[in-house]
This record gives sequence, structure tokens and C-alpha cells, in this order.
Amino acid sequence: MKQTLNPPIRTCHSCLRELPAEAFYVNRKTQVPDYCCKECRSAASKKRYMDSHSVNDTHMYPVITDIQDRILRMELILHARQVVNESMARKRRRLRETVCEES
Repeated sequence: MKQTLNPPIRTCHSCLRELPAEAFYVNRKTQVPDYCCKECRSAASKKRYMDSHSVNDTHMYPVITDIQDRILRMELILHARQVVNESMARKRRRLRETVCEES
């Protein structure tokens, strides 16, 4: 008696096609097939990559050198320098405290 083994059929939750189990990635730890087929997973991955590397990436912060108003630009530059100097002072203080504690 011959038995014919039909490969298990799964439905992709993205494209809703019925495909053989080989068309799905399998989780190494759980050995459970993915819910999306390899094609849909690849397309989603490419779309996510392209969205994150978009050409029209706008800055969410002001670029100080692009500001035309000279007074505002100077105020922002001075504020940025002050923030950096305060950060460096905190870092030096922390470094001195750790050196004193070690000795």
C-alpha cells in the first residue's frame, strides 16, 4: 500500500494565499512556521527599509546654520555652546569624583 504524503498547506495572513509549508520561514527556537509567507515577509522588509531610508528626510530639529535671522542664529549658537560646556563640566566633575573614590 502506498501512502502519498501531501505537504502541509498553510494560509499566509498577509496575501491570504494557500501555500506549502516550504514557502514560510520557520522560527529556530520554537520550530513554528511564520504567519506570513517568504514573499510577503521580504516585501514588508524592503518597504520598511525604504521607508527608513527615505530621500525626503526632513530634520525634526532646526539646523542652526540654515537660519537666516542673524540674531536668532547667534542666540542658538551661544545656547548650544553653553549646553556643551555644562555637559563637559558635569563629565569632568564625575571623572574627578570617581578618581577620588578609587584613591
